Amino acid sequence: MAEKEASVSLHEQSDNGHSSTPSSSDEISYDSKFEKRVLRKIDVRLLPILGALYTIAMVDRSNISVARISGLDEDVGLNVGNRASVALLVFFIGYMIFELPSNMIIHRVGAANWIALIVFAWGLVSMGIGFINNWVALAVLRSFLGMFEAGFYPGCVYLISSWYKRYEVQKRLATFFMTGSALSAFANIFALGLIQISKTHTSYKGWRWIYIIEGVLTSVVAIVSWFIIVDFPDSHRNKFLTTEEAAFVKARLAGDRGSEEREKVTWPIFVETVTDWKVWSFSLMYSAGAVGVYAFLFFLPLILNNGMGYSQELAFVLSAPPALFSVVEGMFVSWLADKMRLRGPFVIVQGVVAIIGLCMTGFLKHPVPRYIGTFLGEAGVNGLVVTTLAWQANNLRGDAKRACSTAVMITVSGLGGIYSSLVFRQQDAPDYIPGIIAVMAICIAAVVAACISIVLLTWENKRADEGKKIIDGLADFRYTI
Repeated sequence: MAEKEASVSLHEQSDNGHSSTPSSSDEISYDSKFEKRVLRKIDVRLLPILGALYTIAMVDRSNISVARISGLDEDVGLNVGNRASVALLVFFIGYMIFELPSNMIIHRVGAANWIALIVFAWGLVSMGIGFINNWVALAVLRSFLGMFEAGFYPGCVYLISSWYKRYEVQKRLATFFMTGSALSAFANIFALGLIQISKTHTSYKGWRWIYIIEGVLTSVVAIVSWFIIVDFPDSHRNKFLTTEEAAFVKARLAGDRGSEEREKVTWPIFVETVTDWKVWSFSLMYSAGAVGVYAFLFFLPLILNNGMGYSQELAFVLSAPPALFSVVEGMFVSWLADKMRLRGPFVIVQGVVAIIGLCMTGFLKHPVPRYIGTFLGEAGVNGLVVTTLAWQANNLRGDAKRACSTAVMITVSGLGGIYSSLVFRQQDAPDYIPGIIAVMAICIAAVVAACISIVLLTWENKRADEGKKIIDGLADFRYTI
């Protein structure tokens, strides 16, 4: 079959005023083979390393769950009163405060410089937790962990969204997010192996080796990542694309959402972003997914071990399959959503799947159907995260506004982390029924918000079709439903 031709106008000008295209013609025709080759080149350079780093981030923030059933509670007095909740929620205070400032400077500093630096820093903090002797020190170091991790996730989402067209981005965001979910699913099994070190090196208990070894690995990978991570499409730091390929990427992005110059995040842009109802609607949906993700990360091993009666070894192993299932389900939904060019209906479906799974986990009596419910619950909440990320990225124009909106959305999700830390209380162990109900409640709110957003965005598109409104200053732009 003959390749379909795709004509792309290249009018990109370099800083010295000369054309950045390799020929004198302003119009160059590229076939789909060229486009696929360039996209594959970007995918390979961008997604694996960010996915690997996100895996590390997920492991370093959540390994407290496996450490708690490996002696941490007893050694530092974490099982007294509300100390466990405090140690969990302090992470999110710095995480919320520093997300927006991080996205304001990542473009200026450079993605590779900034991301590698903060990953290296939190690796050192994680390693330090292995040497603490009281719960206060744990809380302090987890607060620093939150500060350093704050810039990573919104920065990666911003970077990935900057490289792809609107209906290409969900698959890539899903690959990034689900890579972290899939690989971190094996972290508990890896932790089980690290615990065995304490049998031959008895000076440190097993939970300490979890933090020490994983912290060292994080810092080493951070150094390697500096040589791999690419910068934003308009940056001169990128050397992995030819001049022709770089111009092609910028031209196709301009054709998808209009020509966008690099913008600084200013106070007027910030005010415009935080007064946009869409930003808060997407933030609610995303937070619902984040609450569920954190609930499963922090408490699933505890529920499996103490609530369902599985041994410590089985609790480590059985926490992996639900996360792996969520990856398969999430990738399929993302592929389908990009193919159908829809977002909202898939947010609703994922929310309903999460609610059903949480009901099964919380209210059924037998361990097997309760465990099956964790598959649906974890798939639903992870799916809420990636679909909402794509929906938000599709419906906001302007480089600075996307940076602000992404940071605001993920900052608000930090409240979700605090929420999950507080509703899963020690006195509700081992089944944590009130916490499960609280996660269900915010998932229901997300489904309602998605339904309202679909109605309002459809109405806005209809007004634009009738010539009554121009959306975001571009006559041909329409909101993704």
